[in-house]
Amino acid sequence: MAIPTPEDVKPWYLRNVHEALALDEVTGNVYLRTDSTTTIGNIAVGNVGIVSLGNVDISGNTMPISGNVNIDAITGNIAGITANVTVVDGGGSLTIDDGGSSITVDGNINANITGGNVNASISGTVTTTVGGTNLDAFGRLRVSDPLTLFDSQNRYIDGEQYATKTNGGSSTVTYNANESSFELTIGTGSGDYVYRQGKKVMQYQPGKSLLALNTFVFNQQTTNMRQRVGYFTANDGVYFEDDGTNYYLVIRSSASGSPVEERIAQSNWNTDTLDGDGDAANPSGYNLNAERVQIHWCDIEWLGVGTVRAGFVINGEFIVCHKFHHANQVGNTKVYMTTASLNSRYEIENTAATGGGTMKQICATVISEGGYTPKPPYKYARSSLPETGLGSADTLEPLATIRLNSAYPDAIVRPVGVDFVTTAVVYGEVVFIKDATLTGASYANVSNSVVQLDTTANAVSGGSIVYSKVFASRDVIELPADLQERLQLERDLDGTSSTLTLAVQTTSNNPDAIWNFAWVEPGNS
Repeated sequence: MAIPTPEDVKPWYLRNVHEALALDEVTGNVYLRTDSTTTIGNIAVGNVGIVSLGNVDISGNTMPISGNVNIDAITGNIAGITANVTVVDGGGSLTIDDGGSSITVDGNINANITGGNVNASISGTVTTTVGGTNLDAFGRLRVSDPLTLFDSQNRYIDGEQYATKTNGGSSTVTYNANESSFELTIGTGSGDYVYRQGKKVMQYQPGKSLLALNTFVFNQQTTNMRQRVGYFTANDGVYFEDDGTNYYLVIRSSASGSPVEERIAQSNWNTDTLDGDGDAANPSGYNLNAERVQIHWCDIEWLGVGTVRAGFVINGEFIVCHKFHHANQVGNTKVYMTTASLNSRYEIENTAATGGGTMKQICATVISEGGYTPKPPYKYARSSLPETGLGSADTLEPLATIRLNSAYPDAIVRPVGVDFVTTAVVYGEVVFIKDATLTGASYANVSNSVVQLDTTANAVSGGSIVYSKVFASRDVIELPADLQERLQLERDLDGTSSTLTLAVQTTSNNPDAIWNFAWVEPGNS
């Protein structure tokens, strides 16, 4: 039969289909008639099961696949991929089953794994980079046990670890046992405030990352009401602030001789703005609201010139909001703050008249990461010779009292031990008394020290006994580190120091004794 022309066959394309097909007379299968030069144009293919696939050459074009691709086994090589291959799962998955063989990758694999499980048997070298808050302020992996320098939980009672300073008749601090918290309330007047600051200075040790955390709830953001929380004093430190309009992360420094603040507004935080936009400036996607319970944190690499990171802990994740870099920065020629030995602190204050308000102080801790091993020299108060004559039996008698020199209110002073011996067989008790009332006291500055000392008082009363030890004729008392920290000298917000008195009472009248009282001043030299 003669082959019809396209004009004689309707539809004419049936001829193309007929001519493209061939019959395998052995199997009875119909197949596509091709040769090595045949070119197939664009083809839209639905679901296809391919049992065996020969060489496939896709040159210069792409082959979009909208469904899942399951590769059960690759027995040959996939070669000739010189450009990047990007697999976008589109919510689906890419499954590669090596069929008991192996998949060899010659080159680097950069993987960002955000979910699911990865099971890999790797015979080569694997390089893993750990960053972010998995590293401490000195870039070391956080694997060491943290050493707590300070913690405030306030369960059942006010732990009396904070000094309070207020201004304004309506300014109060109320302990809320049910919430283990304090309510810092101010009135409506301009200048009304409540300041709460830890009584003890926490020692920063060079080469150790220092981590501070504070939990809080700010009052509703109010024009002319300023609220602050962090690790700082009136002179130096790191804190989070709501000025009534905007949020800031701040470093305060008295390195120039008076306090100067580097204030970074939320919109300029260089790591995460926490503004809820979910863009490059807000990679976490979180939106910060300080009127809800929050955990503020900062870690400090001081050494005078290191980096400070500050942010918030949200859903168990340490979010770095801003990094304050100081080393090798243009224009930096001095330390960024005078000291990193500071205090936990909370503030609420009216900068002009407001409707009043309340912020909550909850919990706080200061941690030395990587241990804490200060080795300061000992300072002494001592009886010398001739020996000291004690008074009547069963009566406490003061031997020595120390307090901070008012010129150094932020100094750290801790007792470390006592050596006490009587010249005859005598039994008695040695005690430390905090804030005792002394009769006949006269304080003098100790040379090359931040301490003032009294050894002239002749009677003692009141105060709180914070340590007691019985003795027989002689005792050497070495205070363990945790007790040293508990007995550290404190001070109020106005700089008034607590006192610590070494006193003794015996069962005998008028015995003679030889004694010394040792303390250390870590972080001051």
